[in-house]
Amino acid sequence: MTPPRKLMAVAAALALAPFLATGCSGEGTAPPSTPAPSATGKPTATPSPTGEEEAQGSRAKAVLETISPDDPKFVESGLERVPDGVHTRSSLKKGKTYEVSVACVGTGTVNLVIGENPSQPISCDGTSASRRVQNSPAELPIDITATPGATGMVAWQITAA
Repeated sequence: MTPPRKLMAVAAALALAPFLATGCSGEGTAPPSTPAPSATGKPTATPSPTGEEEAQGSRAKAVLETISPDDPKFVESGLERVPDGVHTRSSLKKGKTYEVSVACVGTGTVNLVIGENPSQPISCDGTSASRRVQNSPAELPIDITATPGATGMVAWQITAA
C-alpha cells in the first residue's frame, strides 16, 4: 500500500472502532429477548393483568375448580383475557369421552367452538357451561372468541368423563 492509502485505511479503522466495539459489546442495543418499545414508548408485550382482571380470573377459575389438577380425570385448563380468546389444540386419547367446561367473568358474550361443532354462545356472567365430547379425536381444537365489546377473563378446563 502507498503511504496515503495506508493513512486512509488506518483513519477509517479508527473511525469505525467505536461502532464495532458497541456492536460487539451489546451496549446501546436491547437484548434480542426484550420487546422493542412502540413509537409511543410503551412496551409491545402483553401487559400484566390489572387488579380487576386478576379478580375476574380468580372468579372464573373458581367456578371450574371442581376437580384438582392431581385428579386422574384432569386433562388441562387455562385462563385468558376475553379479547385475546383461547385457541388451543388439546392432545387427547382418541375415541374417549371428555367434558369441556368454560366460565367467563366480565361483560358480554364469548363464542365457544369445539372441533367441527357449531358455535355455542357463553355469557360472561360468571356461570359455567359444559359440552361433552364423545368419541374424541386425538387432537381437539378449542376456540373461544369474544363478541364485539366483550371484556373480562375466560377460564376453560378439560376433564375425562
